Amino acid sequence: MLSVVILNFNRPNFIKHNIVPQLNKYHTVDNIIISNGKKETALDIDETTCLEHHNIHNEEYGLSLRFLSALSAKNEYILIIDDDIIPSEETIEFLYSKIQEDKNRIYGIYGRNIKKYTGYEYTNVFGEVPVILTRCLICTKEMCQYYIDNFRKYESEKVKQSTPYWNGEDILFSLLSIKKYDKLPIAFDMKHYNRLANYVNIDEAVSFGRDHQEYRKEITNDFIGELGVWNKIVRDVEIEKEKTQLSYFFENSNLFLLLVPPVLMLFIMLYYFVKAVYKKKGIK
Repeated sequence: MLSVVILNFNRPNFIKHNIVPQLNKYHTVDNIIISNGKKETALDIDETTCLEHHNIHNEEYGLSLRFLSALSAKNEYILIIDDDIIPSEETIEFLYSKIQEDKNRIYGIYGRNIKKYTGYEYTNVFGEVPVILTRCLICTKEMCQYYIDNFRKYESEKVKQSTPYWNGEDILFSLLSIKKYDKLPIAFDMKHYNRLANYVNIDEAVSFGRDHQEYRKEITNDFIGELGVWNKIVRDVEIEKEKTQLSYFFENSNLFLLLVPPVLMLFIMLYYFVKAVYKKKGIK
């Protein structure tokens, strides 16, 4: 069975009314852990484990609370997801089957590549990849413990000054998994639902802005240098396909359904406009 870990900070309503009810329908999930990182938005939901991390824990761990929270899980296998995504049951079952086949690796549905000259890339990639985002990732409790035992070694001044604190924990987690298991993570193109408001309320997100992108490139280079995994990445990376951030988001949200009516109406209006013009000119 699976334990699911979710950090709660700015989107408590989506967690409470969308994510948790949906996860409760999945027969593989029997343990949901919510890390409350802000007192004002703290949740207390029946049949979930709600951890009060809006005090010294949040100050000391930041985004690394994902992995600290996972240590409270009752299961060996951990699914870590963001607070604005709902993986389909098919996706969760697939990831669960993969880690049961080989638990000495991490798996997910959002991969990132690292290239020699351009460094950390933002395109979604699938296959054997250097980085899996914690947006939706499956791993073992053992791997989470390994992260907690080691992450302080890589806490540079850049990381200490990052917003939110310990931004880039997903990069370090992936690279540590390569160090520990001598295997690259694997990313799959799988079905999930993205919260549509992501592209409306961008103030809630941490992944917008040039500073964020430059920061992730810099700390990726720092982590790789300290961990000594670059040769392994170059030798074993195998990208099967790529998708832009927008296209991957678009196909896994209701945005398409919302756009169809206005686009269809536009075409109908254009058709009748052209028809009226032709009729006025006597063209059949």
